[in-house]
Amino acid sequence: MVNIIQTMENMSIDITVEDPETIEVESFLERNPAVMEEIFLRKADQSLVSKWLQKNGYCSLGEMNSPKMNSSSEGNASPTSPAENRGDMFFSKHSRSNSKKHLRNDYAKSKCKHMFRTYEPTSTSDKATDERRNSLKEMKIFRSLPQNSSNILSLLIESKIRLPRYPSKDIEKKREERHSNEMDFFMDIVKDISNDLDLRSLSEKIAANVCVLTDADYASIFMVEGQHSGKPSLVSKLFDVHSGTQCMPTTTPSNILRVPWGKGIIGNVAEKGHTVNLANANEDPRYNDEVDRITGYMTDSLLCMPVRNSDDDIVAVVQVINKSSDPAFTKEDEKLLSAYLSYCGIAIYNAQIFEAYSKEYERNKDLLEVVHDLFEEQTSLDDVILKIMQRAQILLKCERCSVLLRAENNSEKVFSKVFDLAYPLTLGTNGHSAMSTTNCADLQMGNKIAELVLKTEETINIADAHSDTRFDKERDILSGHHTRSILCKPVRNRYGQIIGVAEIINRIDGMPFDEHDDQLFEAFTIFCGLGINNAQLYEEVALAAAKQNVALEMLSYHAGVEPEEVHKLKSVHVPPAREWGLNELIFNDFSLNADEMVLAGIRIFKDLGLMKTCRIDYDTLCRFMLTVKKNYRHVAYHNWRHAFNVCQLMFATMQKCSLRHLLTRSETLAMIVGCICHDLDHRGTNNAFQQKTSSALATLYGTSATMEHHHFNHALIILNSEGNNIFSNFSSEEYSKLINLLKHSILATDLSLHIQVRNTWFAMVEEGRIDWDDKSLKEIFRSILMTACDIGAISKPWEVSRKVADLVMTEFFDQGDKEREELKIQPQAHMDRQKQDQLPALQLGWIDGICRPLYASLVKFDPAFQQMMDGVLKNRAEWEYLDTERLSKQARESLV
Repeated sequence: MVNIIQTMENMSIDITVEDPETIEVESFLERNPAVMEEIFLRKADQSLVSKWLQKNGYCSLGEMNSPKMNSSSEGNASPTSPAENRGDMFFSKHSRSNSKKHLRNDYAKSKCKHMFRTYEPTSTSDKATDERRNSLKEMKIFRSLPQNSSNILSLLIESKIRLPRYPSKDIEKKREERHSNEMDFFMDIVKDISNDLDLRSLSEKIAANVCVLTDADYASIFMVEGQHSGKPSLVSKLFDVHSGTQCMPTTTPSNILRVPWGKGIIGNVAEKGHTVNLANANEDPRYNDEVDRITGYMTDSLLCMPVRNSDDDIVAVVQVINKSSDPAFTKEDEKLLSAYLSYCGIAIYNAQIFEAYSKEYERNKDLLEVVHDLFEEQTSLDDVILKIMQRAQILLKCERCSVLLRAENNSEKVFSKVFDLAYPLTLGTNGHSAMSTTNCADLQMGNKIAELVLKTEETINIADAHSDTRFDKERDILSGHHTRSILCKPVRNRYGQIIGVAEIINRIDGMPFDEHDDQLFEAFTIFCGLGINNAQLYEEVALAAAKQNVALEMLSYHAGVEPEEVHKLKSVHVPPAREWGLNELIFNDFSLNADEMVLAGIRIFKDLGLMKTCRIDYDTLCRFMLTVKKNYRHVAYHNWRHAFNVCQLMFATMQKCSLRHLLTRSETLAMIVGCICHDLDHRGTNNAFQQKTSSALATLYGTSATMEHHHFNHALIILNSEGNNIFSNFSSEEYSKLINLLKHSILATDLSLHIQVRNTWFAMVEEGRIDWDDKSLKEIFRSILMTACDIGAISKPWEVSRKVADLVMTEFFDQGDKEREELKIQPQAHMDRQKQDQLPALQLGWIDGICRPLYASLVKFDPAFQQMMDGVLKNRAEWEYLDTERLSKQARESLV
């Protein structure tokens, strides 16, 4: 051992001496590398390491460390910089043990630090201050660069600096493991890649592992891209990685090395799927030495092999160069590499699937943002299309995005409007992307591709526009834009009709549009169609709203009253209620003319004290009453007279039946106004007719209480017309409650609602105990009163009741005629003119089914209603007499 050490020391001085003893020692050390490494680590000093560094083209340790560093080390002072700190720790006996692991680690760190320093320290101590100042300044510049290894690799390639060759701790560990137990080593490198789903990290591991596996100096891995688009290529995001480096993948497109399919050794291996093993790569005509020229490294031996997935598809190509221990790669290397690449193929395939799903997830997020933009902006067609085009251009990474809207059939132009967005996005004055809708002559005139898509309704994807006969080269001459690839799709509305064409031009990376681009752009065209459709619907709604406003203005003008009419009414004396018998339950419904009924309505408001308690202006009340009268149509029964008669009967019940103490001020006002407005704009047909004819009213209000909802809304229109709001002096809270009471009062006149609530009312009366604090029971009570007044003509004297019945039947027969003639259906018996002789029997059914139970319950509630009940019974006797005569007549006719 002593002889070996002595020989080692002599070798450090002059290694060229070739005596037998030296040769014997060298032979021993070559057979026992571990012994040589152990001796070197224990016996080598700083000067010997510096000589080794200088001989191999690296800076000596003295150049790495400043004089201050050296003096500090001798004086046990603290280091003044990170580099100095590493140099001090490298040789400090107190910092860590003199083990192989720590020494190799420190050695690699010190060499790594030197290779990437942006400044060189001076050698004179009097410049220490300037050195520190300049170092900090330059280091600040260095740290302003992106903190990743890809930036460093980019700088090295651009400046043609040779890649660093410092050993990696992980690589060394793998080398040791391979020499000690090759089976364990192989399993470790398989496990190393089994759970890695990041293609960059996986590429790094594979490249490093195959270097150790084949004992190669450098390794490259090229991924197959575009295999499904018809134009595959090989892309290396990690190439020519030395076995002792920390791998530094590229990230920018300019740093990515792309190899055409079938070109060179790598492209040929990918295309044919066989292995290439060359002892001298430069002699092969397929070899491209471009990377060698960039890195300054000479390639001798080369082994290139395809990587296949579980479906036997080639997903990558691995290339290793310059075997360290032999002049060429052996068959054993091919066998080991082939076995390892089988696992790599599965790992790469899994990583590609994960990457595809990750991209799909990001695309879905972008599509959700498109949906958000779509529903966020619907007021402007231009803004909607602009936002969608911006998203499409950014996500699809294309140079130009356009939308061409189809012109009307009678137009001479094919496209009525063109939206064009060029890359890069230009910002307008408001900071948003600007879009051109006028300077698109090359798109609007003679765009054969877009016109063909519009005609055939099929997608067109052109990889090379100038070699395709469908492309008009004059477009590029006109626009000054070079078109490489085109993807054009039809845009449809919600009915599936084509309303335009969307077109994207030139992927930024120069590649043609692939299947994923096609699918993503399909989604954008769908959203574009929805956006255009929504924007057009919004315009239609806005136009309809404008028309409605105009209609309301016209209604307010024509259905309103002139100031002269209001002034004339105000000047007329309003007779007392007794003069006209307004407070009587047997009031003659035909005793007053139309104008007198207006005055009588004003008298009702006065006598109930509503003008004073509700602070109703007299001028407003006069205008309101005149407007309400004017908004009733001239139909047989549901007209202004009927509305007034219902209002008068409500007034009489409040006066005669002592209901005032049960109703609040707001309830009294709402019910009086509800009576006078409950049939506004009635058309002489019922709710069933609106449903059968699918009228505009049924569409607007639905099939439940259609006409009653219309009457209420019409009342609101009048109240909201200028000078007609008799509720204006109420507070906002009171006003809201009053409107709800008014709505309930008008809707209560729907007979189907009465059928729903009357059993509850009957039960309340039978029990004789009503909780007036219960809002629902109070509502039922008001509903019963509204119905009793609405059908109150059945309780009037026979002459009045019979006349009202004839008017009702006139309306019914008119509706029956419309059903028979227009709808071609058989009308119900009470609306069939051919069965008008059955009127007495129908009236008996009406009285017994609806009227008599209602008024009988009111009598139980308050005996003051007995007068109305008596009237109902008398009228029933009259109808029964008429029905008996009808039956007798039929019997006599049958005998004849």
